[in-house]
Amino acid sequence: MLKKGAKGKSMKVILAGSLIGMGTITGLPDVKAAEETGIIQEVDTKVGLSKLEIDGATLNQGFSESILDYRATAENDVEKITLQAESRSGDATIFVNGTKLTNGMANLPLQTGMNTFEITVSDDVNETVTYTVKVEKLQSGDNHLNSIGLSQGSLAFDPNVTAYFASVENKVKSVTISPSLRDSNAHVMVNGMDAVKSGVKVELPIGETAVKIIVTAENGDERTYTLTLTRADVKKQEKEEAVVSKDVKSQKQPAIEKPSSTEGDKPVTLSARSFNDQKPTSVSQTVKVAQPENPLTKKMSTGIDEGSATEHLEKEDEAPVLHSLTASTGSWNKSFDSNEHTYHIEVNDDITSVELQGAAGSNGATIEYDGGNKKKVKLKNKAKTAISVTVSKDGKRRTYVLVFEKDIKVEMDEE
Repeated sequence: MLKKGAKGKSMKVILAGSLIGMGTITGLPDVKAAEETGIIQEVDTKVGLSKLEIDGATLNQGFSESILDYRATAENDVEKITLQAESRSGDATIFVNGTKLTNGMANLPLQTGMNTFEITVSDDVNETVTYTVKVEKLQSGDNHLNSIGLSQGSLAFDPNVTAYFASVENKVKSVTISPSLRDSNAHVMVNGMDAVKSGVKVELPIGETAVKIIVTAENGDERTYTLTLTRADVKKQEKEEAVVSKDVKSQKQPAIEKPSSTEGDKPVTLSARSFNDQKPTSVSQTVKVAQPENPLTKKMSTGIDEGSATEHLEKEDEAPVLHSLTASTGSWNKSFDSNEHTYHIEVNDDITSVELQGAAGSNGATIEYDGGNKKKVKLKNKAKTAISVTVSKDGKRRTYVLVFEKDIKVEMDEE
């Protein structure tokens, strides 16, 4: 009888016959042969695997029936592996961690860290063989945030951007910061305080406050987000508002060239012709020379009293303005200012046209260049060419005048 659990792959059994007794021995030629030479029969005592494959991880070595231990590594995003195993014995049954394989296949979930799977092969006759497969699932390296929540203020968040700025009103003395993790296995701290379960309250003095948010991934990798919170300074705000208010009140009217004392009441006229040179567009102002008088007791020289002049200024202030105005060539006598309306630009004598580019200070405003919508305007072969740029909205207009000057002798017809 074979003993179950024998260590060899097979055992040899020697069958021998002998006869004890007296007399003549007849009819046993085969036994005699066995006695002389011996008869050896080989019997299997083990049953193993003929195939072992894993989908989702790679074994550290190729499979061999005689190798019983294997290792593999899986990335953190691998949730499960598929194990396939077959035996060379059709009667064998294969189990993985005590669960019988169905059609030679099993889906096995993975936990972060080491996962051990024992595969046993048995046919209830031969010795049971056990294979061991250890699969290590790597820890997560995700150290990103999903968002940064603020109890006051707001910001546009991108997980890959690490520097942010937000402003709050002066009355806001503190802000609660609530970062949200993209990977629940990571850990987050705000200014050294745990912020996983709830937000962290940060006190805000007037001015800037730097906040450091550190996210630590499961594998220990860190990512730092910085947030600069600015609490408004009331006094500084009031000063800035006062300056803006003063600038608005002191807004200048369209520039007027004052005639010399010998010219008397002669009107001063600036003319700008349209691109097609059909109709002239004139910007004219007449100024009278008068002795300085108290504006509170005298009417203005144009015939408008002080009240009317103030009303006129307020209406002019409501007119749209240009935020910027540039020319493709030329040297300006001064930098552009929305409240300055006349500019002199020197150009070369051979320049016959320039391209203007204006930007309105308010949405919905329209800009006309020398009476049309074409930005490219012609320059006459004269000493001076005046071009008007008009910005308008809701029936209100404001005109800027650009005087292009060439180094050409002034003829009598240009006077």
